[in-house]
Amino acid sequence: MKTLKKILFYTGLTLAVIFVSAVVSVFLFKDKIINQFVQEANKSLNTPVNIGKMDVSIFEKFPELSIVFTDVYVEDSHPGKYPLLTAKTISFQLNPVEVWKGIYTIRGLQIRDSEASLKIDAQGRNNYTILKETDDGKQAASGTVSFELKNVGLKNTKVHYGNIASTEDLTFTSESLIASITTSGNIYTIDADGQLTTEKINIDGNSYLGGKSFDVKSTLLYDDANRNLTINPSTLKLKQSAFLISGTYNWRDGNFIDLRTEGENTDIQTIFSLLPESMVKNLEKYQSKGDVYFKAKVKGEISKRKSPSFSVDFGFNDATIFHPDFKTRIEQASLEGSFASSEVSDLRMATLVLKNIKGILNGESFTANFVMQNFKDPEVICDFKGRMDAASVFDFYPVPAIKDVSGSLLADVSFEGKIAFLKRRATAQRVSTQGTIELQDINLQYGDDRIPLQHLKGSLQFSNNDLALSNVSCKLGNSDFLLNGFFKNVITFLLFEDQPIGIETDLKSDYIDLNQLFAIGFGNPSSGKDQQYAFNISRNINLNFNCDVKSLEYKRFHARNLKGDLLVKNEMAVSRNITLNTMGGDLTLSGILDDKNKKAIDVVTTLKLNGIHIDSVFYVFENFRQDFIQDKHLKGEAFADVNLEMVLKPDLHLFSETLIADIGVVIKHGELNDFEPMQKLKRYVKDDGLSQLRFSDLKNDIHIEKKTIYIPQMEVRTNVTSLKVSGTHTFDQNIDYRIITPLRQTKSVDLEAKSAIEEDGTGQSKLYLKITGTTDNYRIQYDTEAVKKKIVNDLKNEVKELREAFKNKGTQKKKEVELQKDEYFEWDEQP
Repeated sequence: MKTLKKILFYTGLTLAVIFVSAVVSVFLFKDKIINQFVQEANKSLNTPVNIGKMDVSIFEKFPELSIVFTDVYVEDSHPGKYPLLTAKTISFQLNPVEVWKGIYTIRGLQIRDSEASLKIDAQGRNNYTILKETDDGKQAASGTVSFELKNVGLKNTKVHYGNIASTEDLTFTSESLIASITTSGNIYTIDADGQLTTEKINIDGNSYLGGKSFDVKSTLLYDDANRNLTINPSTLKLKQSAFLISGTYNWRDGNFIDLRTEGENTDIQTIFSLLPESMVKNLEKYQSKGDVYFKAKVKGEISKRKSPSFSVDFGFNDATIFHPDFKTRIEQASLEGSFASSEVSDLRMATLVLKNIKGILNGESFTANFVMQNFKDPEVICDFKGRMDAASVFDFYPVPAIKDVSGSLLADVSFEGKIAFLKRRATAQRVSTQGTIELQDINLQYGDDRIPLQHLKGSLQFSNNDLALSNVSCKLGNSDFLLNGFFKNVITFLLFEDQPIGIETDLKSDYIDLNQLFAIGFGNPSSGKDQQYAFNISRNINLNFNCDVKSLEYKRFHARNLKGDLLVKNEMAVSRNITLNTMGGDLTLSGILDDKNKKAIDVVTTLKLNGIHIDSVFYVFENFRQDFIQDKHLKGEAFADVNLEMVLKPDLHLFSETLIADIGVVIKHGELNDFEPMQKLKRYVKDDGLSQLRFSDLKNDIHIEKKTIYIPQMEVRTNVTSLKVSGTHTFDQNIDYRIITPLRQTKSVDLEAKSAIEEDGTGQSKLYLKITGTTDNYRIQYDTEAVKKKIVNDLKNEVKELREAFKNKGTQKKKEVELQKDEYFEWDEQP
């Protein structure tokens, strides 16, 4: 026992002496070791290398000696100062005994926090030729520095590779990767195990496998003499999917690749895992049961003029596809898929085939096929046939904005043609879209406000780029619709941004709530009818509606039996002889609304009023935002011809200074009740009936312009007296009314009144009065001016001149904006 203890003691002592000696030697001779190592390395280097700090350590990879470089910068071989490699630390492991003999055989290499940039310029010159060449053109090897790498470790590494000549841009990162390299002559065997992320793989402008993180376990054979790399069966794991990869890459007489991969224990996620994250983000939780297969192959030459062929076969048979969080699943699913391109960098030669797609979604079967050729200028052939339960579709693939779906659709549709043909009107009809879709009582709620779309029914018939609607009915919110007609250019409109659509249809409705529809289209549906929103007409919307609406509501306006045409094109809306019942009478409207200037909407219109109740007009238009004369003061029926022009704000409020109107009006059965200015006339007229005036037919031609209402003299025959009234009333509520009333008093009048009285030669006296000021502060005075009659004539002349100017302007405006019906659905060809 004592002997064993002595042996252990002296052995430990010997090891301690050796260890201490090694540490002391490293400490004493580290400068010599570093200088000799650097001198030997510099014999082979062709580019500058900057090192922040150099050290020698026996502790880093004991018992091997480590030469540690910190803050390393290696310049590339291209002209100029650009980094080839930067690293926080690089440590080389060597045999300490060999180092004492001056032999530097690097047996291990550890690189941390590094970034490498490998480039090939347009002339094919690389930036990583950093070793000096010998006379025979080969890169020099250092005299006493050699490599027998058994342990290579990379931590937090990033590698960029860019080839301008072949438009390749690749970026790889690794958190941890360990490799060992053994040699036998010119053959190097490399075993690698670790993590690798393909941050970016862009080839010829196309992105592949971006953002994919792999677990790598591979065995590579590198033949230096023949410039050949052989990939023995290796494994790449991506999430839950695994791929077996094998093949060769040779670059002795050119670059040639022959690479094969096959999915192992594959499911539908194996296929999804190879697609871009943005495409499969919403599919990453879907799972499958059943037979799923995947095979791919890359083979051919890689050069400036050529790229290898690429093909992949994938699919599944009798599979079940489901989401673990949802009840809905596709059963008995099958698909045969393939992708092939004779040159992987030229997507014009690529073809994607998805054929014999079959499945049963909640008891409803469907079939489909899809073929796309030439990914640069795609030509697509596809078809779909089956009945789909709407709720099951949205259960299987939820759309957050759509809730509470029910109903079904029966589809039998096909599409064939070049997608680019749809961009031009001249070629759009060369694309064939055929088939029908039957909408069967579909219901859903849309958006944060859960706007209900109810009882969507009807038939859709595709004819190339157009869609025919037959008895398509639905209820959107409070409004209901029945459509029969055509949607023109509909496929182009759905597939591409900023494309026009033509809608030519008969529209019938029992009730339309414009408050809600405007809020849905331009505002917030939950904010009510008094909210502010920005009205606009899209330049891509072309409408030709033949309307038949039984009831329509917008704020205080209610209409019944609305019929007529509504045309929309070029950001303009045109109505032609729209008739409706409203405000107790009938109204006929024709007009133009021009929305080209989104901040100022031009309106030119003519209206014909037949028996419209005056108090209802004032109520609907909120007493025209004044309280001088209100709906409670008025009764009567208006028969009028109105021509007006105005500019509206985006919220449909009026720019008051733009309103110009001619109103030829007859008022029957009129009443003026409790109107304060009339009651104040008692002082002058002395008649108690002025608080409740009933007058016979009243006729006048009123003009509105420059924020002023011009009222030419008109005779008002009432139950009390006969008056002549004229004057002006501004939008700022400044008034200047002139009144002529018979003087029926027998009493004497004061001196001031006498100057405002005129004898008409028949013994009847007339008293001239005027009402001036504002609606809040006005005065009734005797009109003592000597030119009373001239004032009336001047007002008549001014109104006549304004009316003539407006008439000419209106005629010119109509000619400028008139639309030709025969050309209504023509739009310019798109380049």
